Parts: sequence; structure tokens; C-alpha cells
Amino acid sequence: MHKRLWFAEINKILRLAVPLIIANVAMIGMEVIDTMMAGQASKQDLAGLAIGGNIWLVIEMTLYGIVCAITPRIAKFYGAKNYAEITDETQQGLLLAGMLGIIAMFVMLAIIPFIHLLGATPEVTIIAEGYAEIIAYSLPISGVCWALCGVLEGHGFLRYVVISSLLAVTLNLFLDYVFVFGKFGFPALGGIGCAWTTTIIYWLWGLSAIIYTAKHKQTKLYNIYSKWPGIKLTRWRAILALGLPISLAILAEEGFFSFTALLIAPLGTEPLGAHQITIQVVSLVLMFGLGIGQATSILVAKSIGQSKPRAMHHHMQAGLSMVACFGSLVGILVFVFRADLPNLFTQDPAIAAISMAIMWFAPFYLLFDVLQVWSAQTLRGFEDTKIPMLMQVTSYWLIGFPLGYSLGATDVWGQSYGIYGFWGGFLAGIFLASCLLCTRLYLKATRYISNLIE
Repeated sequence: MHKRLWFAEINKILRLAVPLIIANVAMIGMEVIDTMMAGQASKQDLAGLAIGGNIWLVIEMTLYGIVCAITPRIAKFYGAKNYAEITDETQQGLLLAGMLGIIAMFVMLAIIPFIHLLGATPEVTIIAEGYAEIIAYSLPISGVCWALCGVLEGHGFLRYVVISSLLAVTLNLFLDYVFVFGKFGFPALGGIGCAWTTTIIYWLWGLSAIIYTAKHKQTKLYNIYSKWPGIKLTRWRAILALGLPISLAILAEEGFFSFTALLIAPLGTEPLGAHQITIQVVSLVLMFGLGIGQATSILVAKSIGQSKPRAMHHHMQAGLSMVACFGSLVGILVFVFRADLPNLFTQDPAIAAISMAIMWFAPFYLLFDVLQVWSAQTLRGFEDTKIPMLMQVTSYWLIGFPLGYSLGATDVWGQSYGIYGFWGGFLAGIFLASCLLCTRLYLKATRYISNLIE
């Protein structure tokens, strides 16, 4: 690619990616703040948050995966100027998201009686159960919130997504301070206070998204809320056909990390707290790769809708170069500052020491992780989700999980390596996923271009 064109493509991706990255960082920033606040309260609150939060995260991300199928579909309709389809897609997406959110809430509540089976200490178990009970009520509105943000992202209207995300993370900091430590007359709730914060924020966020899309100069033309649309199963099937594989792929990855966190619980409060801290650092970095991948996916979907294969190819080249450079640079920085980062989250030296040791994996882990998340996102622009989902299931559950469990919880390899063995499994799964997904994306793009030429 010519240098001038290459910089033009990077600029085009960044115009979309920067707002998405800000929104993504703000989202994960809420979890990071929760982890910091709970860690400052006590190591038991941190461990309870790790258990309850990981259960919620699996359910939340499963819901998000289905609903986010709306984004590339809206982008394609918008690129083709098919506005009637956008109205129908949005209405049915909202109905589907609301129904799934209610189901998710009941699933979360049904899991609570089984949390004690994880083998954590009684104090940690009580905190985890309290956290899970409160945050379950955020799920019905969160699906609606994801759907409306997906509609706006599909159009490239990102101002609301950015501003609302920044307001949410700011409010999260204030409410955590109030509820976790008991300020302004409220009782000190510790880790459970983080659940109250998240639930309040999601309801405010969802209601504001409804108001915004009803009044936005473009989306108000679709008359989304003008009448009850009724359920159209054909549209639901179309969304689910794309969204379920995305959801299963996210579940394969998030479930891999979250389920492993639950297996780490019997190792003790310190390893569990260290895992929670390290995973938050990794997730924060991953949001940059995710944002670039989302931007690339939107541009690829629009190029396909407009039948412009050369533009699609240029978007992918620029996106790949950006995430590879970013992942390499940040991986090195995390490694260099590994002794300082854990101290931002905890005052417990044992937890900080374990987290610092895990960050030895950072240079390789973060590079492979941003590559796999970027390629998975970009494949969604092709509406290619089934094969990538199988690749992720294979990488995480058939390779990474057995390897991590055998290293961390058994003596198959001569001795048990505890939490470090589990993270060795993480690295193996992420490496394989990045190789498979990047290969799939290359073959998919090549086939698409050759079919148009023929």
C-alpha cells in the first residue's frame, strides 16, 4: 500500500476506533475501579468480587455477544441506504435484547445457591453471593443498552457512546466510593457496594440511550418507538444466526477465564486476588485492540455493502498493522512496570507479588490477545461467525483449559504450578486462537476478492 494511502486508512480507522476505544476503556474502567475499591476495602472483598463478578461477566458477555450482531447488520443496511430495514432491525433487536436480559437475570439468580460449592472461605462466599444477587437486576436493561449502542455504532454515530461511557465511569468512581466505604450516611458495603453501583449505572444508561435515539436527528426518522412492532421470528432468527456464534465465541473466551478464576478460588484468597488484578490490567489493554477491530469490522461491512473490495482490503491491512504494533509496545511496557502496577489495586504484598510474577507473560500474551480479538471482530464484518466460534472453542477449551488445569491443579507435569500453571494454559489458548483466526481472516478476504473478480 502506498504510504499516503496507508496513513489515510489509519486516519479513517482511528476516526471510528478512538471513540470506540474510549467507550471500551470506560466500560472496562468500571471493572478496574471496582477491583481497586474492593481491593482497598479488604482482600476478602476483592476475592468475593472476583467470584461474583466473573459469574456475572460470563452471563453479561453471553448476552452482549448475541445483541452485538446488530452492529454489522445495521452498518450494511446503512451502507446500502436501506432505511426500512434499519427500523425493523432496531425494533426487533430491542425486543429480543429485552427478553434475553430477563432470562439472563433469572439464570444469575438461580446460580447463587451454588456459589458455596466453589470452596472459598465463608466470608468470601457471603460477599460473592451478595454481589451476585444485586447485580442480577442490571441484566434486563443492559441488553437494551447494548442494542441501542450497536445501532449507533453501525451508523458511525459515536458521540453518545463516548460521552455516556465517560459519564458512566465517572459516576462509577463516585458511587463505589459511597457504597464500598460507606460515605454520606450510607453503610459500608465493601465488594457488594460495587454491585449496587453497576446496577444503578446500567439502568440510567439504558434509559438515556432510549431518550437519545428517540431524539437524534437521524435515528428519530426511523420511528423506532412510534408503535408496538410485534415479534417477527424471521428477523429474530437472522439476528440469532449471526449473534449466537458470536456469543458462543465470547463465552468460549470469557468463560475460559472466568471459569478458571472459580477453579483458582480453592488455592486461596491471595492467588484469586492476584488473578483478578492481572486480568483487569490485561482487559484494559485489550480494549484498544477491540476498538480497532470494531472500527475495521464496520468499515469492512460498509465496503462489502458497497461492493468495494479494494477499500475492504486496505482497511484490513491498516488495522492489522496498528494492532500488531500496539500489542507489542504495550506488552513490553506492562512487563517493564510489572512491579508497580499491582500496587494500584491492593495493599497486600502477597497478592501484589503473585500478580507481578504473572506479568512475566505480558509481552507474548498481549500481542497474541490483541491479534485474536481484532481478527475475530473483523470477521464479523463478513458476517463470518460460526467457524471462528469453533476455532475459539477449540483453542480455549480443548487446548488451553486442559493444559492450564493439568499444570495448575494436578501433578501430571511433575508438580502443580498453581495459578502460574493456569496462566500457562491461558497463553497457549490465546496463541492458538490468534493463529487460527488470522488465517481464517486472510482466507476469507482472499476468497471474497477473487469471487468478485470472477
